Amino acid sequence: MELSDLSKSKKPFTINNSLNGRYTSLNVEQPAIINMEEIDISSDTVDSNGNGDTYQPGSDIKPKVTVADVEKLAERLYGIVVKDIKELLAYDDRNYLIQEDKIIKNPIITNNWPHGYVLKIVNAHDSKKTSLFEAQNEALIYLRNQKIECPNPVANVYGKYFSVEKLNGVDHIVRLLEFIPGKIFNQVPKSNYLFFSSGEYLAKVDRALKTFHNEVYLTHRTNWMLQEMPQIKDFLHALPDHGRKQIVEEVIEKFETKVLAHIDDFDKQIIHGDYNEQNILVGPVRPNSDEYKVTGVIDFGDTSLSPVIFELAIAMTYIILDANDLAAGGIVMAGYTSIKPIPKEDLKFIKTCVAARLCQSLVMGAYTYTIQPTNDYVLVTQKKGWPILEELWKEKFEEIDEIWETAADNYLKQSTK
Repeated sequence: MELSDLSKSKKPFTINNSLNGRYTSLNVEQPAIINMEEIDISSDTVDSNGNGDTYQPGSDIKPKVTVADVEKLAERLYGIVVKDIKELLAYDDRNYLIQEDKIIKNPIITNNWPHGYVLKIVNAHDSKKTSLFEAQNEALIYLRNQKIECPNPVANVYGKYFSVEKLNGVDHIVRLLEFIPGKIFNQVPKSNYLFFSSGEYLAKVDRALKTFHNEVYLTHRTNWMLQEMPQIKDFLHALPDHGRKQIVEEVIEKFETKVLAHIDDFDKQIIHGDYNEQNILVGPVRPNSDEYKVTGVIDFGDTSLSPVIFELAIAMTYIILDANDLAAGGIVMAGYTSIKPIPKEDLKFIKTCVAARLCQSLVMGAYTYTIQPTNDYVLVTQKKGWPILEELWKEKFEEIDEIWETAADNYLKQSTK
């Protein structure tokens, strides 16, 4: 999760935050083909104790580095002499937008990318999963071959897409992506067409990912996978408000008994897993238009093997939050299912999944703030999130399916797309 806001630069310059890139000439092996019907990600495989891939309460895993450290990494690993640098807000990682001094010839990156690069330093916990980042890089290149606009990694001095570096005594994965200027979803005026376009584009991503397989995802688990949502029980101490804590506990119980109990029945594949308002790239529908459509997606750090309905629910959650309107979720759903239909019997679980994601984001944000009190980024969801959760859970839970269906029908009837 990233949002360019916190800056520290040698020379001021203006940017917009979006990541993308070109396909490199490096040879990348095609991922192995796996029979998805034989994959088991049932509730029985989820470690309820939070062991393994998930981190525990009290963990401060964010990299401890300085701007000088980043400049040295950029030059040593990528041959980049930094002219300007800007830190991008992030949850547990460190991300830096860097502009190269083009006067000095780069001996490693021979085809200079004119818009700059994003150097990413991965948190201590995820840096232990080197095979996962290999899989993510394969997924990115695979998607770009499927004409999906998404980030593209840059090879380092070793010819690899990342390396493990010891920084302040801790191992961290370091990787580089090309930066392309543009706008992200939360920077532009909202419209029903943009909501519909958001659903459509995500469905195209998932349609492409349907044929992507990597065995790493068979055992991969993180706190942010929706099926791991009940683990937020371990972090509820971060909520001082008893009423809010009670709502979260109610949602956890319903999610466990009504959704996870049926997880074996859902269609599963590799999903993006974090399609939020800060990870969606947009562009004008027409030149000089003030209406926007989705043009790409960034940040594949939460890719996982999960039920498809979780993907849609996560997307609906964040767009509802950005719109501050529950009905917007129905238009996102309409856009998604117009490209990638979802069985009606699965759609009945969406509302519980949306409530679960709201709780997951709110609790993990509140908890992370307790150990990173200067990281305001982790509180992005809090202001709108609690009122939306209370409205959904306490006031409109029984009627929300009808609200979403009506919003979708009204849009489709009026649409001139």
